[in-house]
Amino acid sequence: MATKPRRIAAIDVGTNSIHMIVAETREHGYRVVDREKEMVQLGLASLDGQPLTAEAMDRGVGAIKRMAEIAAKWNVDETFAVATSAVREAPNRRDFLRRVKEETGVKVRVISGEEEADYILRAVRSAVEVNGQTALCIDIGGGSVELIVGTADETYLTRSEPLGALRLAQRYSLIERPAPRAVEQCRRHVEDRIDKHRRRILRLGVDLCVGTSGTIQTLATMAAQSETASTPHGLRRVSRAAVSELIPILASMSAPERAERFGIDGPRATSVLAGAIVLDTLLDVLKIDELLACPVAMREGMLESRVAALEEPEENGGSLRQASVLSLAQRTDCDLKHGLHVAKLASRIFDQTKPLHALEHQMTALLESAAVLHEAGLHVSDRAHHKHSYYLIRHADLRGFTDEEILIIANAARYYRKSTPEAEHENFAELTPTQQQDVEKLAAILRIAEALDRGHRGSVRDVAVRVRRDEALFTVRTRSDASVEIASAMKRAKYFAHLFDVEVRFEAR
Repeated sequence: MATKPRRIAAIDVGTNSIHMIVAETREHGYRVVDREKEMVQLGLASLDGQPLTAEAMDRGVGAIKRMAEIAAKWNVDETFAVATSAVREAPNRRDFLRRVKEETGVKVRVISGEEEADYILRAVRSAVEVNGQTALCIDIGGGSVELIVGTADETYLTRSEPLGALRLAQRYSLIERPAPRAVEQCRRHVEDRIDKHRRRILRLGVDLCVGTSGTIQTLATMAAQSETASTPHGLRRVSRAAVSELIPILASMSAPERAERFGIDGPRATSVLAGAIVLDTLLDVLKIDELLACPVAMREGMLESRVAALEEPEENGGSLRQASVLSLAQRTDCDLKHGLHVAKLASRIFDQTKPLHALEHQMTALLESAAVLHEAGLHVSDRAHHKHSYYLIRHADLRGFTDEEILIIANAARYYRKSTPEAEHENFAELTPTQQQDVEKLAAILRIAEALDRGHRGSVRDVAVRVRRDEALFTVRTRSDASVEIASAMKRAKYFAHLFDVEVRFEAR
């Protein structure tokens, strides 16, 4: 990474809204220091080849000017801005871009739908543990829909279609209470546009569907309200059935009624019905029952791309998950060197004891996060700090993790010391039986890993574990006297031995 931290402002000039993120580069990715959003509806009355209206241009220039002023207050080193379908399609886009440059000093670059899709995929890869799965990313903007299929390393398909929520809301008169015929016409139009991609996407085989954009976030919130579910942190699961149920409800309301009922802003209320129809149709045609609503969007992908360009090749690839964990660790004054070393030792133990715990590989990320944050509670008090760690993690905004994953991280950190998980513990009782088993196994590993760096000195540089039928032999590789650490680990290992029904032995090398 560049030796000196840089502040970067990324501005996403969309059809419905304009967003800005101000971020500071760090040793591990970046940290967001400010966000700004304005619902300017650049595409209102100007899509499908129509010019941007004078009023829309005024709103857009004004919003970008205010964002540039905010960026200046942060003393950013660079500002980069991109525009998508509304500006891309407008015959008078040059006039708009010239005005923005002259009146705000910001140079906006118009990007293609394919480049837009690439930024979106970068953002999703940073926030979601795709691992070996094939993921379909759906982004419903105001003017277009991006469909991307890929894995953590490869991109198989990127498509951009003019099926944005604001575009279709205007075309099919869906802003106020529409006739049933209008809803059906919109649905058929989406089916027709997607049909040419359907076979290939189905043939690729989708394991995971991720939705991005403000429209999908809004629908996820609405679905949570209608199902009386709590709003989770980070990623949210949304069923197709829940989206389908929203359509007749939204169609029976005016835009102001939607805004009041669901607590959304006026501009979003004008296009949310169209967005629901698009999403429901896509999920139906592509045979998907559920998606993860992801809080990242193109602007995070822009930052990922820019930060990656600043990093040294060997350090490229820090994720949003990692950045959010490290940010919380720094805010709570954790000993980061200790936490990262414990995470390394815990990961090594995890990998070498799979015959005992049989956990999926993606659980490693939760274990490592708990390791980095296990002493966060010291920020509150040194007494019962493991309990304070639980509350700080549980109620933190760890972006990129589902609510269930945050619960597991918080509980694993809670049980790294002192008492082991008990059914009468309120925090443990709220977990499902499967989650309880996961926490028990992760906590058993973390207790040993943390003990092996009890002195925060890095005396234990590595650990090897050999699992036999009824024995686990931990070979501790040291760089200095680690007798205190090994004695502590032997004591902490009693829970591991009980849980996995093995005899635990330690030897130093």
